[in-house]
Amino acid sequence: MVAVSSAKEFFGVCFAILLALYGAPACAAELVGRVVDAKNAKVFAGAIVQVRNSGEDPRSATTDTHGFFRMPGLAPGAYILDVNLPDGRDFVARLVLLQNRKTQFLELDYSRIVPPEDDE
Repeated sequence: MVAVSSAKEFFGVCFAILLALYGAPACAAELVGRVVDAKNAKVFAGAIVQVRNSGEDPRSATTDTHGFFRMPGLAPGAYILDVNLPDGRDFVARLVLLQNRKTQFLELDYSRIVPPEDDE
């Protein structure tokens, strides 16, 4: 009777572990980033950053008062980032999350992505 009870507990624990692993993305990474305008020495608080790829539902995060955002649990691969600034401007960037990195930092610099005005 003791052996049967131990076997049930063992298989119950194994089932719980498999269930937890199945629900989590393989080699999940965390994207930490900052939205800035280096040319004008500005950070964008309240910007919405959305990441999307072909295999997952889009996810979004809002930047804090220092322009930082965080997105945990992303699978390695190629992503498109849509950045919506609080003043209504927006831009797009591309990112490849590497498989061997747990955390990847990305600075999204508006001044480097958007071409200068004609009068500059």
